[in-house]
Amino acid sequence: MSVSETYYQKKVQEYLKKEFGTTQWIQVCGHTDIYGADAGFWCGFISKERVPKSLSDFSWDLDMQSGGPGFEMAGGDTVYKSCLEDDDKEPLLFYRDFYGVASDYVEISQEFILLNNLRYDRKSKCYFAMYESGEQEKAVEYVDDRTIKIKAKFLKKYASAKQLAIVLLYDIRTRCSGRLSDYGLSDFGEVVKEGNLCYTINGGEYHIPDTVFSRILGKKLILPEPVEECGFWPYEKEAEYEDFIIGADDQGNPISYTSNPDLLNNYFGANPSAPMYLTPVFFSREVLQKYYAKPELYTITDGHLSCQSLWGIEIDNHHKDVVAVYLGDLGRDLPEAEQKHWKQYNVLTDESLSLTSMARDFFCVTADSNIVEHQFKRDYKQLVKQWEGQYGWPLYKPLSDEDAYVFDQIRRPLGDSQAEFDQLVLLLCKLLIDSLNEKELSRNIDDTSGLRGIGKLEQWIKNQDVEGYEEYISSLRDLWELRSAGSGHAKGKTYKKVSVKFGTDEMPLPDVYDKILQQADAFLRFMLDSFI
Repeated sequence: MSVSETYYQKKVQEYLKKEFGTTQWIQVCGHTDIYGADAGFWCGFISKERVPKSLSDFSWDLDMQSGGPGFEMAGGDTVYKSCLEDDDKEPLLFYRDFYGVASDYVEISQEFILLNNLRYDRKSKCYFAMYESGEQEKAVEYVDDRTIKIKAKFLKKYASAKQLAIVLLYDIRTRCSGRLSDYGLSDFGEVVKEGNLCYTINGGEYHIPDTVFSRILGKKLILPEPVEECGFWPYEKEAEYEDFIIGADDQGNPISYTSNPDLLNNYFGANPSAPMYLTPVFFSREVLQKYYAKPELYTITDGHLSCQSLWGIEIDNHHKDVVAVYLGDLGRDLPEAEQKHWKQYNVLTDESLSLTSMARDFFCVTADSNIVEHQFKRDYKQLVKQWEGQYGWPLYKPLSDEDAYVFDQIRRPLGDSQAEFDQLVLLLCKLLIDSLNEKELSRNIDDTSGLRGIGKLEQWIKNQDVEGYEEYISSLRDLWELRSAGSGHAKGKTYKKVSVKFGTDEMPLPDVYDKILQQADAFLRFMLDSFI
């Protein structure tokens, strides 16, 4: 870019008129380079009544060094104010100056943070908006302590709620060494007022040293949307409900119906021509992958899915290939975003409710799950709890915080994926083998030399004069070999040999893992029956 183009800042002016303030993210403070110019920004709010006055003058409405609380003189009296700006101005940012003793930084209005319900993440130095679905969205990004970008939607929501105009302030400067005459330039100055834009641009030179400079100083205003558009209570948008496949017509075409619980039939006579609230809707099991992938946020148990304390829904996860949910529960218990997620996996199937769910939901009978992953988790919990109660020490060491997810992740694979299968084998080994309390097992073994893990467990059982343990120890060793030959290392001939023991050459991997879980659960039952 030539000195002349930089000096007159034509591209910068076009940017201010067409792009600035219209993008998804807006820089509200700090400096950045725009077409070779050093651009500094600030941001705040003004009343709608002040807008005409603001646009008549290019000077900034808010001072970077003011806006905090303090005292002022009013009619001869000393009055304390929470904000020392005029009543028709509201700061968004506060420049914290510690006189060189500590680093300066910019702070964001707490009212803005609280109204948007933003959470500060110290690692990323960003604020996130938290949603009912459990998802989060980056709303504020600290590039550094004095440079902040805010997603425009959150500025506009706040401005709409308070019926204030957003005022984007800028000070953009260029300079280069030399004299105007060196470049065939002359000093200039003008004021530009276009729509919601007002600024002055001036250029000239100064000496010692010789420097050519130009400066744009001004503002851009964004008027607020009606308060009804702010999205905060009571102006939230009306809930929307997805349609789901509930069956097929005589030609086999899928029939869909809304999940809005207010439009469904029930046992009290509402909407008699509509499907029943308790109409089962079916989904492929892959619908759960999203939730298994974030164990820190979601929990899946026997018959239930939840997102922390935000939401929860009863599910029939007692099938091998599908998950069922009642039509009315989909609309009542799932946030809109989650309904859209589930709809992607909605399937037409000949399946019906599981016997477990039928017994629990319609006959009010306590019923154990027929799914091996639920049986395994039930028996593992029972063994861990009762063992420590009886012997005074845990058979399995508690999982660390970093491994807390392991137990919840144990499940039938959601697809025929080698990667998922390998991961689930690793997790099962962590629970059954890696977590064995070898220190306590060793206390009852005379010679522990050369013994580790499964070997110590085997010797401990031998010392208790219990019979029939050999097949269970053997199954644990096969599991460990499968983990070592496949999940923990590059696969080779050893993996092929051991995997055949589990039927990988004859069955889909989900069925293979079910078989492994059945053997693991049989071991847990043996330990319960023999030692508890």
